[in-house]
Amino acid sequence: MLQADGGPEFKAEFKQHVLEYADRFRVSAPYKKNEQSFIESFNRSLRKECLGWSKYTKRDLPELEKELSDYLVYYHTRRAHLGLGLKTPNQFLEEVSDY
Repeated sequence: MLQADGGPEFKAEFKQHVLEYADRFRVSAPYKKNEQSFIESFNRSLRKECLGWSKYTKRDLPELEKELSDYLVYYHTRRAHLGLGLKTPNQFLEEVSDY
């Protein structure tokens, strides 16, 4: 599932293509801090650690897709997360499966 915060970058053309990359698409409800905080935190991490704050052109897409794919693997397996006690998801899963 892909969840977005309903910002203007998620309108029109984005909605037409989202299901090419995810089984479901959900727009979080405005002013629901539990939904928005996760998205905002992820977006901040993505910008800060991967994409930066530059504007990109269509010519940049192939390189950005590769960078994004690599970053998502890193984010979901090897990056320490505050919500997991500063453990990586892999470390957390190992501990949970030991019980």
